[in-house]
Amino acid sequence: MDVRTPFPALDHPELQDLLYIAITRFLRCASMLKDDILLPQPHSIPVTTAPDVLPPGITDFFSRSFDISCDAVDVLWGAVKHIAWTLPADGEEHEVIETMFQHHGQDQGISAYVLYPPMKTCVNPDCIAVQRAMPLKKDEPCHVVIFTQAFGVRCAWSVHLKCRSCNVNYHHNYAVHGASRQYYSGVPKYIQVGEHQFVECELAMHWIDLIVSATNCAHLHNEAQARCKNVTGEWQFNTTVTTEEVWDAFTVLALLDDHQHQNTSLCVPHGNSQSARYTAAMCARNERIFTEGQDELPHACYGCMRLFSMPDGTTHYTEVVVTDGITVGRPCCAVPHCKNALASTRNHFCSADPSHRQLETICAVDGCDQPVSCRSQGDKLRKTCSNPLHMKMEDAKAVLSRSGKSKTQRMKTAKLNDALAASSHDHPEDDLPVEDFDEWYEHDESTGNASVALSMGVVNPSLTQNESRHVLEACPSKDDVPKLKAIFFWKRTNNEQLFVRPCGIISGRGTMYHHEAVSNVLILFEKTFSLPRARKPQHLIYDSNCNALHEVESRKMKFFEGIGMCVDTFHHTMKHKASDQFCQERCSMKAYPELLDEDGKYYFNSLITEQTNVWFGGFHNVCCEMTPVKYDFFLDEVILRRNCATVINLHRQGKQPHHPRLST
Repeated sequence: MDVRTPFPALDHPELQDLLYIAITRFLRCASMLKDDILLPQPHSIPVTTAPDVLPPGITDFFSRSFDISCDAVDVLWGAVKHIAWTLPADGEEHEVIETMFQHHGQDQGISAYVLYPPMKTCVNPDCIAVQRAMPLKKDEPCHVVIFTQAFGVRCAWSVHLKCRSCNVNYHHNYAVHGASRQYYSGVPKYIQVGEHQFVECELAMHWIDLIVSATNCAHLHNEAQARCKNVTGEWQFNTTVTTEEVWDAFTVLALLDDHQHQNTSLCVPHGNSQSARYTAAMCARNERIFTEGQDELPHACYGCMRLFSMPDGTTHYTEVVVTDGITVGRPCCAVPHCKNALASTRNHFCSADPSHRQLETICAVDGCDQPVSCRSQGDKLRKTCSNPLHMKMEDAKAVLSRSGKSKTQRMKTAKLNDALAASSHDHPEDDLPVEDFDEWYEHDESTGNASVALSMGVVNPSLTQNESRHVLEACPSKDDVPKLKAIFFWKRTNNEQLFVRPCGIISGRGTMYHHEAVSNVLILFEKTFSLPRARKPQHLIYDSNCNALHEVESRKMKFFEGIGMCVDTFHHTMKHKASDQFCQERCSMKAYPELLDEDGKYYFNSLITEQTNVWFGGFHNVCCEMTPVKYDFFLDEVILRRNCATVINLHRQGKQPHHPRLST
């Protein structure tokens, strides 16, 4: 339809080919610019009447926007100015339309939000209906709720269209064929997170940006929507968002983004429970990142790579990577160095190894090999045997857990472990008795009671590893209270090791199961920068590099030949002994001219991991109860999104982030 049909007065030659959709845009833009149109008008022009003449700037804006002359803009304005002046604002119009649907359409099954599949005909290549282009007419409507960012929760309908020939059921986000759910390409505006729940993509992105707690995201959204004017009426489903729906929104959006980036389509089982539906897809993404690395693994920019001239006039470049560990972990098998996944986060030992699984039925007190006993009420098993003292130890643990002190102590332990690891670089980490899952109990022989002495990761830096093994051996000349050790709480992985470039890009991460030993850090570094898209940096900065360099030279690790191994500026100055000649001569950044600028100051930010750990450590409580698959998926996703934001900032700073070609 052209503009002359509803507006015959518009007979300007340039307006004859103007489409009706263009005039509706003109009306909407003019309504939005009413205040700008009024401001330069003479005082005699009333504000309730549309002026006859547009300001020159507004006229020029419309001329360039609709590709017509200024004369044509004046003619168009003269014809529609009264309509534009009476149009309501966008927010007012949206509220009026919403009220219409809620009061007059809901009982008729009519809603402002109706989610149809994006296709109207079957697209199954094996279906005969494709050749005939037969429209999908067999519909299956159902009630749903949509959580939006701007308008709160909205009651809606979701209509499934089913092909009569091949029985493929087309939903808003995906098509169901047999037991398979095939998602459409791209990321939809509304993401299905439950059987009858959808989340607006913008809201899901907002949750991901704020995901320090899915529970808090759900709570804050519900609190905010309580102030919105939502007329839901007698709707079938709850209109408050749950923690599970926040997590499902995170998972589905992350998977859809990943498949869009890979030019593939997400396919998951249709019949599984919602909690297990995406496990295989997450495993596949985890495996790809493990074998190929993060997207920004080959990153380079002028914040982490430097071109410099040698005395002979040749130009060389140097790249720097900084590494450090942060106490973030998940439940794992309580047998040291076992990497098998737990069947459930409620278990203490894995099921993959029968000898480990058998330990679930053995008393949790150290040194006791008796089977666990049943509680007096019901058939629920204890974690201890029938020994009265051992049962009192378990009861003391239960009281500690209910009091809330246990979680607080674990948080303090995490900070203490980080601080202790940062201050113990004069000794190898293997000698550090970090006990992140042992609990110590005092036995009062006069009363027979047991009380908690030390628990959950208490670290005693004054003890060596050999001394800690004999801590139970009481000195005959002293009247110490006897202590017993047990393992009631879950064991968690020790820390996450991050490899960060000085510009802030996280090149990779790895999970340390037991300790942040320098040997494990070196192995992880070699694996990360041996991946196909990686480049071996010229310098590795690590707060324990003096120990790491000893390890490299003693084991003659060829991968580290030509790599400078320095200690970061803070730890080298404040934590390492000035009398350590090896550290001062071999691990100082001042020994490498390429790491210093023209004024003799440090060119690269060697404390970037300490700064990154402040952000990364915020996820400690978020993922401390996750399964291994979800744990790796979650951490890889937040790193990926942080890297994307960092690249944008590097572009703004003019540091030219890019992925250099690997030399053949």
